[in-house]
This record gives sequence, structure tokens and C-alpha cells, in this order.
Amino acid sequence: MSTTATVIVISVWMCLVLAKAQDVTVELTLQRGVVAERTLRAAIEEKLPPTAEAQQDGAYVLDTFQVGLKGCETQLRANKQVAEYNNCVSTLQGLAMASVGELAGQHWARSGASRPTLFW
Repeated sequence: MSTTATVIVISVWMCLVLAKAQDVTVELTLQRGVVAERTLRAAIEEKLPPTAEAQQDGAYVLDTFQVGLKGCETQLRANKQVAEYNNCVSTLQGLAMASVGELAGQHWARSGASRPTLFW
């Protein structure tokens, strides 16, 4: 095999390896979104009262978060910017958690019940 052919084969092989490595990095990065969603679900379950209205509001916050998370994921797959994805997820999670805190305060106040662990 000539030197040029060897260089071409090695170059193609490296491109394939790097492309596969980027796919693995993207898949690992997406776990950040899974963890954020799991954390939000736990907060909704823990902090909101078990009334139908509170649970419906919690479901709306979760649905909105999931829509935003899909947007973050789409951007990550398009541009492979891990830091941008992490920032997107962190922002969404912060806003969703703030919403859950606000909803918890409103719903527990309406119910007239006392909740000692309301704000973590």
C-alpha cells in the first residue's frame, strides 16, 4: 500500500472514530437532562399537596420543562455544544423548580394546612 493510500485510510478511520466519540459524548451529556427531569418530578411529588389542582399545575410545569428540554437536546445534536446544553438545562431546571416552589406556597396556603418542609 502506498504512503498516500495509508494516510487516506488512517484519516478516514480517525474521522469515523471521532464521529463515534462525539455521539458517545452527546449521549452522555443527555443524561444531565434525564437527571434534571427526575429531580423536577421528585420535587413536584414532594412539595405539592396531593390535590387534583396542585397535581395538574405540577404536570403543566413538567410538560413545559420537557418541551424546553427537547429544544436543548435538538440544539445539542445540531451543534455538539455541551456547555450550551448544560446551560440550557440548568436554566430550565431553575425556572421549573422556582415554579414548583411558588405553586407549593400558593396551594398549601389555599388549603390552610401547615407544611414544615415546604421550602426545603
